[in-house]
Amino acid sequence: MKRLTMTVLSGLLTCSVFAQVIPESTADKSTGRAAWLDDAKYGMFIHWGVYSTLEKGEWVMCRSKIPVAEYKEMASKFNPVKFNADEWVAVAKNAGMKYITITSKHHDGFAMFDSDASEYNIVDYTPFKRDVIRELKAACDKAGIKLGLYYSQTQDWEFPGGAGRKWDQASQKGDFRNYIDSKAIPQLKEIMAYEPTHIWFDTPHSDAGLNTTPELAGEFVAVIRKADPDCIINSRLMYHGNQVEGLKSAQLEELKNVGIDFLSYRDRTIPPKSPWEYWETCMTLNGAWGYNAKDNNWKSPKQVIMQLTEVVSKGGSFLLNVGPTAEGLIPDPAVKNLEQAGEWLKVNGEAIYGARGTIFDGEGQFITRTAAEQAALDKEALATGAGRKKKGHKQKDYAWLATGREGKLYLHFFQWPTAPFVLHGFDKDKVTGSYFLADAEKSPVNVEQEGGTVTITLPDQPLDELNTVLCLTLVEK
Repeated sequence: MKRLTMTVLSGLLTCSVFAQVIPESTADKSTGRAAWLDDAKYGMFIHWGVYSTLEKGEWVMCRSKIPVAEYKEMASKFNPVKFNADEWVAVAKNAGMKYITITSKHHDGFAMFDSDASEYNIVDYTPFKRDVIRELKAACDKAGIKLGLYYSQTQDWEFPGGAGRKWDQASQKGDFRNYIDSKAIPQLKEIMAYEPTHIWFDTPHSDAGLNTTPELAGEFVAVIRKADPDCIINSRLMYHGNQVEGLKSAQLEELKNVGIDFLSYRDRTIPPKSPWEYWETCMTLNGAWGYNAKDNNWKSPKQVIMQLTEVVSKGGSFLLNVGPTAEGLIPDPAVKNLEQAGEWLKVNGEAIYGARGTIFDGEGQFITRTAAEQAALDKEALATGAGRKKKGHKQKDYAWLATGREGKLYLHFFQWPTAPFVLHGFDKDKVTGSYFLADAEKSPVNVEQEGGTVTITLPDQPLDELNTVLCLTLVEK
């Protein structure tokens, strides 16, 4: 690789109580409830339900236009006998994840918890007879993992009047307000009894088929705040993920006034920046959310670490999805790849957890796709409600990225430079030390500073092929 350089105009920098290369955030924090996301940074998303039986993803009922009665017959036989909550939580913990978000009810309307509001749930409707969410909550508490619950608040393909596409009019047609009053609000009250740290809403609608109104959103927020004032709420209560990046100041203010705590960006999209202090993006480990038996396009451990680092370098949190099988097993390739990434985090975690963005954007090449591959991705995004209006940002294969914290700059090398590595922008910073996080002896690396330019001479080989992290210690000049 050619000599890497980064030039930053000093006039664009902002002074801060930290070193200049780690600027103080100017984003609107809204409330402090979501501050734990900045420390956690990394969570496991779990899409799991009756749809796993058909092994074609979580939208299979809609895409295949399965009649409600036929789908419910399949649901009555759902029996995930190999589900073990402790094993799932162990996978997340070994991966270095700090929280879990699981589908308590997806768009198919089936509840993965014991519900009095609707018998269409895993306890009352299936031979399994066990409350998955309760068991997972107990396992998370034992392991020190936060548990949040995904709830499809307006879209429901089973209950008459639920929002979404209609292909079985006799069963799906009905009054939207009755759905809200009879199922959505009562079930939200029920899942709050599990004491989730966050509620993850999705695909907002109103009775007119548009985005959820502030008034309706306020009803959901009131239920949550009454049960737990500290539970945090994502922006998909009111806006689809594909809309978030284009929100105007008035819309962001509306979200704050309603009580939204963090922005939830478009599926599989890492935004260039965010106007909100606390934000999250969700990504799939392969190409699917719900289990798809034919999808074996797994992200490598290096890809997982790279995307996690990119999100952290931009100030966000990373929610990475797994789709368990109908039996209740997380696929082996997912477990193995997550575990390898977790081993890296055990050594280099300080450059991720609680870290923040810097003035450096990193460098890399865009990942190229064929027209057919891009068309398939766009079709998938559209089918799941994530692809309208905006196309996703092109992903990069990074050579390097940077994260930081007070007094420290972390340089993440995914490709190893063959020449001295040069960075500009240290006009008010003095480098006082340097070492690799993977070096147990913390031996210093040769770093020379002249004015605002730092030149680093690296060893011939990286310490870690996945991502070698160099830490520079800093003080203000």
